[in-house]
Amino acid sequence: MSDSTLALALRDRPAGIGVRLSLIVGLLAAGSWFAGETSGWRHGALWLVGAGLGFALYRSGIGFAGPWRTWLVERRGRGLRAQLALLAALTVAFFPLLALGQAFGQPLHDVVRPVGVALLVGAFLFGIGAQFAGACSSGSLAALGQGNIRYLIVGIFMVLGATLGSAHAGWWDSRPRWVSFSLLREWGPVAGMVGSLLLIGALAAATRRLERARHGRIESPAPGSSHWLRGPWSTPVGVAVIATFCVATLLLAGRPWNIVSALPLWGARLIDAAGLPFDVAFWDFWAAESRFAALEASLWTDVTTLMIVGLVLGTALAAVLSGGLRISWRIGPSDALTAATGGLLLGYGGIVGLGCNIGAFLAGVASGSLHGWVWLLAAFAGTGVGVAILRAARKLRGVPAAGSAARVSAGS
Repeated sequence: MSDSTLALALRDRPAGIGVRLSLIVGLLAAGSWFAGETSGWRHGALWLVGAGLGFALYRSGIGFAGPWRTWLVERRGRGLRAQLALLAALTVAFFPLLALGQAFGQPLHDVVRPVGVALLVGAFLFGIGAQFAGACSSGSLAALGQGNIRYLIVGIFMVLGATLGSAHAGWWDSRPRWVSFSLLREWGPVAGMVGSLLLIGALAAATRRLERARHGRIESPAPGSSHWLRGPWSTPVGVAVIATFCVATLLLAGRPWNIVSALPLWGARLIDAAGLPFDVAFWDFWAAESRFAALEASLWTDVTTLMIVGLVLGTALAAVLSGGLRISWRIGPSDALTAATGGLLLGYGGIVGLGCNIGAFLAGVASGSLHGWVWLLAAFAGTGVGVAILRAARKLRGVPAAGSAARVSAGS
């Protein structure tokens, strides 16, 4: 949509746009104020950081599941290179901060997890689920913020899947684990950063070489708009803004951005509210002191919850400003079932696999951890299986291959 078209649309519907803008901005301001009053100023700020991430995901179009699918199906790597650029920016920003161990009186913690059976299986299931859902965890939240009812179904089943994953956490934790390795911890901040950047650069070069071999040329970068509030951003601008908000998360929360860790908490609260005969406090997942404390505390103290709600509102704000907020309640039974299956696998795989595309892949690689790269490989394998299953299902239903296009663009 051009700026002139958007301006005309805004003139044609000033009341509706104004009401939506006022409502979203009011919710962002009220939520930030209330979180700050009840849990401290950092929580109020993180509510707005989540909104900034949602806004940036929508504006930049940088995603995860969509580029994975595009690479496997079309061998186009523009989206993958955007991910790698974001990883490079976060590596440069995170390594010195994590090496210091604290900033402005706030302890800073990296994300280093062991590579084992649970990680491989969880990431593999997550990759399948991302294709069924049509987006990863961050992309699903961004699509929900755009008014896509399909992603309300995905979100509900993500919570269910994550809750099931937390119920099975003890069994998965007892599966074999092989290695835990961090470039930052083992090589130090300078050598570790150089090693990580060399790997990222080599992968980017490989995507360019393979894309050129398939198509004869590299896909041109998506052009950006000069209008920051309405138009799409170029990849460098999107990377810079998302990286800035990720650094803000690290400084304010004391650890990198994540998403799925809040979902078992929501499930536990729903189980308690519904009076179901499950005492989640005795599940192994909640044995850690910090997790058990979260069960007893207000959701307004949970940083991840605040950032998730902020992200959805931030995406909605970006969508309203560009005229892209389209609330539709129409969804067929088959699509609803696919969405539910995708959400279930995203939630379960995210917990079993020690994180999602944000908490395991993005945060893991930015922390210099080997598990982030291994998680990506397993998720890529799952993506291939998910794409193959959906293709086979479409053939059985007689749906043309063109129907396989991604449903969302922002943050997918």
